[in-house]
Amino acid sequence: MPNLISRTLSALVALFILIGMVYFFAEKGTYALILFASVRGSYEIARMVFKAHYPKFATYAFVLINLATFLLLTLVPTKDFQMFFILLSFAASVVVGIVFHKKFNDLQTIFDYVSQSAFGTIYTAVIPAIVSGLVYSQKGMYWFFCLLAVIFAGDIGAYLFGVTMGNKKVAPSLSPKKSLEGAIGGLIFSTLAAYAFSFILTDVALPVLLACGFFGGLLGQIGDFFESLIKRVSGVKDSGTIMPGHGGVLDRIDGVLLASPLFYFAANYHSLWS
Repeated sequence: MPNLISRTLSALVALFILIGMVYFFAEKGTYALILFASVRGSYEIARMVFKAHYPKFATYAFVLINLATFLLLTLVPTKDFQMFFILLSFAASVVVGIVFHKKFNDLQTIFDYVSQSAFGTIYTAVIPAIVSGLVYSQKGMYWFFCLLAVIFAGDIGAYLFGVTMGNKKVAPSLSPKKSLEGAIGGLIFSTLAAYAFSFILTDVALPVLLACGFFGGLLGQIGDFFESLIKRVSGVKDSGTIMPGHGGVLDRIDGVLLASPLFYFAANYHSLWS
């Protein structure tokens, strides 16, 4: 019961913050939240994947590189340099490893740091930049809330179906509580959530929205399993502690991150199928 209360309260606080930032600051408020999620998520991924024998500054260097990458990808007006910025972030991680190689225990540790940094930058800087791009698309705020609705409706559907009918486990080594029945329920709820937005995004063909609901829900579930994989390998229960009862930022937005490229593509190119 105490855990349920803490989960409910922290979820309500997060919801009020989201509504307040969107209501008072619209796209700029949403951008600020995405920026915060990117920075906090960078710290959480470093906490999970960077080993104890890494030098302490490695985490801070990683977070700063990710912050710079996110800002460059979202604030520089032209898109021509986006790939350059991503490659530049990788080069920055390599520079940290090479210049400060004496701070690492051995060559394998340096290579691990660089490769894990590259993965972490895509996960917590590049993909959040895609979410920001979605927000600033045409009718982007509607698409953004459609994305959130699809993912969170999927979570609710998976929970309800899993609790009432869940028997067959999908991947018990990754997430023991998730069942096939819950996964199916999640996809149903995600698709229904996308259908509800057909009354708001009236210029979008219904099959496009239904595809976003189904495949977005599927990607959201895969993102949840992927986050569970990271935590299992890292030996941690949650990615962080910022949301009591829920864990960290990544624990809440893992599905949003993986599904966001699909919604970005749909928001910008849906007219090709309309």
